[in-house]
Amino acid sequence: MRLEGIEAGDIVEVDRLGRRFHALVSGNAPGGLAIQPLDRRVSYRSCRAREVVAHWARRGRPRVSEEPLAPQVLQLELDLTVRGRGSQPPLQS
Repeated sequence: MRLEGIEAGDIVEVDRLGRRFHALVSGNAPGGLAIQPLDRRVSYRSCRAREVVAHWARRGRPRVSEEPLAPQVLQLELDLTVRGRGSQPPLQS
């Protein structure tokens, strides 16, 4: 896997010598990534690009605003016009 899109704070799945584990990326290391495994039983602290199996990017939480959202003009518009008989065929049961 290519490491160019992986940043600190992302989570990766690593397959090292047949052992798969998830880890938090702490930065770049010579030849790969510096990682902190989520499982304390794993002692590896770095991995190479070929050992990375999957990647999940860190996304922030949605912004919380104290102000209520104002509805947009088109959001409140409701079309109550009746369509002509020729515009759509009637539904058949």
